[in-house]
Amino acid sequence: MPNDEPARGTLVVAALLVLAIVFAGSWISAYVTDGNPWALLPWFGIAATVIIVLGLFIIFLLPRR
Repeated sequence: MPNDEPARGTLVVAALLVLAIVFAGSWISAYVTDGNPWALLPWFGIAATVIIVLGLFIIFLLPRR
């Protein structure tokens, strides 16, 4: 059976890419509607940090099969 480590890393990268796309859409929406797009940075920064920490936890600390 092939090693599933690349699949775990791929899921983390995919989650970060989806977060980046949602961030870009939110930024554009806030900019167009005269909102404050800079207010989005803490929320998306925290979300990215959570994804990275969970990804590292899954990749390095969970037992391998």
